[in-house]
Amino acid sequence: MSSLEVGFNGLLHFFIYWDMMISVWIQEIQRPWLVKSMLVITYMGYPLTFIIITALVSAYLLCRTKKRSLVIEAVFLNSCLFSTWAVMEYLKYWFERSRPAGEALTAASGFSFPSGHAMVSIAFYGFMAYLLIRYTKNKWGYLGAATLYLLVFMIGFSRVYLNVHYASDVLAGFIFGLICLIVNIKGLNMTRQRLRKGK
Repeated sequence: MSSLEVGFNGLLHFFIYWDMMISVWIQEIQRPWLVKSMLVITYMGYPLTFIIITALVSAYLLCRTKKRSLVIEAVFLNSCLFSTWAVMEYLKYWFERSRPAGEALTAASGFSFPSGHAMVSIAFYGFMAYLLIRYTKNKWGYLGAATLYLLVFMIGFSRVYLNVHYASDVLAGFIFGLICLIVNIKGLNMTRQRLRKGK
């Protein structure tokens, strides 16, 4: 067995152990009121929620001003959402990991890895946090961005708490989603620069 295979197997066993420990801890802290709270939070990562928020924010950006830059940002907001969504679906079918055993406390279908809620949430809400900081440039913008990232963390945690994902699914979702977020922000900035040069 090569050193690469040994390293991969060691990492795999580490994450399996980590998933088991977190699952045991969550079972110990489960309370009816916490389950209800996690159900509310997890709805903020549902596809319908993303679509509604995207439509509202895009309409606001398009109607607020005639600036071309805001039109581009509306385009990239949609790009960030749907490109991340597409990559997430591809990764799920690539890895084909089954969901955790036991009772799921909310509806969930398809494969487990990576967590779609975590992946799309960090990309989408992260993009909105970026826009907030860019256009407000004050403490309220930073506070709003911090609130969005806290929401992202809580959405990821809710998926583990509700027993529809392993903790490693959520961690992977955050990592892949962050990559998609960075790619879309870089794409937005490159497009802005080209527009400025074209004037």
